[in-house]
Amino acid sequence: MTPVYFDSAATTQVRKEVMQDMQKVLLECYGNPSSTHAFGRAAKAIIETTRKTIAKELNASPQEIIFTSGGTEADNMILRCAARDAQVTTIITSAVEHHAVLHTAEELKAEYNVKVEYVKLQDCGTPDYEDLERLLTATTDKKLVSLMHVNNEVGNILDADRVGSLCRENNALFHSDTVQSIGHFKWDVQKTPIDFMT
Repeated sequence: MTPVYFDSAATTQVRKEVMQDMQKVLLECYGNPSSTHAFGRAAKAIIETTRKTIAKELNASPQEIIFTSGGTEADNMILRCAARDAQVTTIITSAVEHHAVLHTAEELKAEYNVKVEYVKLQDCGTPDYEDLERLLTATTDKKLVSLMHVNNEVGNILDADRVGSLCRENNALFHSDTVQSIGHFKWDVQKTPIDFMT
């Protein structure tokens, strides 16, 4: 039997052009980008060019792009910083989020006494937007809504504009894990009311 791989949205084979560029960087531009010597400056230039390229694709400013080791670290960082630095006291998410969000939310409940609420799901698995609005308007707590754009198990697509608008109307922050959809959907963060994207 020939094996068939159906998980390319999560992790896929690296394209030859990317592999060639990575190999060149690893062999020739290996300097510490924080150093001021020529090797460091060359490495920093590559990172900053990449940051600008990604920012342009999202219609973001380069300063808004933060590189991490992957989606799990980014999800953790956003939720933790929201509780620690942005005084978020309630996280609204769903039961079908990635464990990077679910487990971190539960940890924040224990560490920071953050309240975690789960939006109801429609029969098709997408969040119930009316229930989300109910959760957003129930209290005046500082809230963060964390809902993935495309579900990694069943492929449901979140209406990010609708969720972002509900969050803005109710003074809540909006985070979306877009790991499954980035590169497949056109994003304009100047138009979509979103605070954090993974």
